[in-house]
Amino acid sequence: MKKSFLVLLLLISGFFASSIRSQDLEPGFLSTMPIGGNIAIASYGYSFGDILIDKSLPIEGLNSKLNILGVGYFRSFKLLNRLAKFDVVLPYAFGSFSGLLVGQPESVTREGFGDPLVRLSMILLGADPVKPAEYFKQEQKKFKLGLAMRFQVPIGQYDPEKLLNLGANRWALRTALAGSYTPKEKLVLEAHLTSWFFSKNDNFFGGNTTKQEPLYGVQFHATYIFKPGIWLAASLGGVWGGVTAVNGVDQPALNNSRIGIAFAYRLKKGNSLKFAYTNGFITTFGGDYDTFLLAYQFLWFDKKRGSK
Repeated sequence: MKKSFLVLLLLISGFFASSIRSQDLEPGFLSTMPIGGNIAIASYGYSFGDILIDKSLPIEGLNSKLNILGVGYFRSFKLLNRLAKFDVVLPYAFGSFSGLLVGQPESVTREGFGDPLVRLSMILLGADPVKPAEYFKQEQKKFKLGLAMRFQVPIGQYDPEKLLNLGANRWALRTALAGSYTPKEKLVLEAHLTSWFFSKNDNFFGGNTTKQEPLYGVQFHATYIFKPGIWLAASLGGVWGGVTAVNGVDQPALNNSRIGIAFAYRLKKGNSLKFAYTNGFITTFGGDYDTFLLAYQFLWFDKKRGSK
């Protein structure tokens, strides 16, 4: 098998499982809440465009349409006397991909579960782990600092005999360090530094082995809070690095930037909606696509002990 074609197969099989997630923009990462809070999440995302493209490879006119349904759970608690948060997300994806491969028209569809995401985060400065009664009485601090670890668990749909899979068949770890500052009462400025680390895939198509170098990222967000639960955010982010090798043969590094907006609206007590849109405006490959996201969240707190 020619090296250039092998690299093309790597891009097709591994990209959809992780690239959209690695380039997510996430305003409000350092938002706080009382301990004992629970959030159930249901979301729908739609991405379309040139999700996978490298001009040096024999693929042209790629038209990708990817739908992702997600369910998740979020919980806040106290850990090491700090406010901590745990969340897990399970995606289910279906989509179609078509284009010219080595000059010949090809198309494929996929449907199934992707790799779940599990995250533990902690706010180190700027938030105390308190119960609801105390939380709404305390004064919110201007500066916050937090960190997080997120794991991508390789149990999603994967078949080494297929070129395109919804799972990546490898572990991945995303670390994040984030800080926010509130210069005015309703304006929040936020910045994130992120890194993705990947294990090997020893069961890649054709009996080959793939390995990816760390992928680094930075994000900036400006959020205006109209009232509690209703806010609008503008975001800018970029990723670079992530060189992947198939049996030691490298492919080009990522160097992509995205912009986005997000709007959250509180409905009645405990219910809220979130809408987000992102666009890749500077890309090398794998980032020239648009994404729309709609999410519903339901919030509740633990019952007090002894209550009927």
